[in-house]
Amino acid sequence: MNSWNLIGLLARVILIAYLIFIVWHIRQRHIKAIVKSGKQVRGSVVLIDIAEVLVFAIAAIGMVWVSWLRPIDYRDSRAVAISHSAEHLILQTGEDHSFYVRVQTGNGKNPTLYYTYWTNGAKYENTSHNAEVSAGTQPLTPRAAGYPWSKKDLKKLDQTADQAYVATVTARYKPGFLNGLGMHVGNIADRFSILRVPNDTFVEIDPVKD
Repeated sequence: MNSWNLIGLLARVILIAYLIFIVWHIRQRHIKAIVKSGKQVRGSVVLIDIAEVLVFAIAAIGMVWVSWLRPIDYRDSRAVAISHSAEHLILQTGEDHSFYVRVQTGNGKNPTLYYTYWTNGAKYENTSHNAEVSAGTQPLTPRAAGYPWSKKDLKKLDQTADQAYVATVTARYKPGFLNGLGMHVGNIADRFSILRVPNDTFVEIDPVKD
């Protein structure tokens, strides 16, 4: 574990300890108030209960946000490190035609596409959540444009790889307080791949099976 992530671990331990303390403290306070007055708990005691629970709720919501809901800002070089990689696609021989990428469709209202492609000595699988096929005149697709790319590098790849490559952008969490609090330091924040092919004929599509 990265040492920065110890911040998040310590924060979670403190939050759990505080929850245990709240339960114990509320119980003790209510017992003491009833024994002392012999009546129902006073409003001031209830207000203290609410204040303690409110502090815990705010801290818990903040922890959930920093751990799972915090958006990724690719422009913030202090939060994430951006890296790019690319590999040539290897042409495969199919029953009807040769192809670089095989696409299998899922089912349902918003079906996920499953991509299979080959590079030098390796077979990879990806989904439409993290990749998209680019078969147009420009390598960037509308979805891919939402990630940081160098258009110059992509155009160069189009020339050197004959428009048959997989280009991947990876965002990795950098050391920092908020990343450590969310226990993200060193982990991948997001990854997206462009599956570049010369045209649609180099994509083999398998429809949904009955």
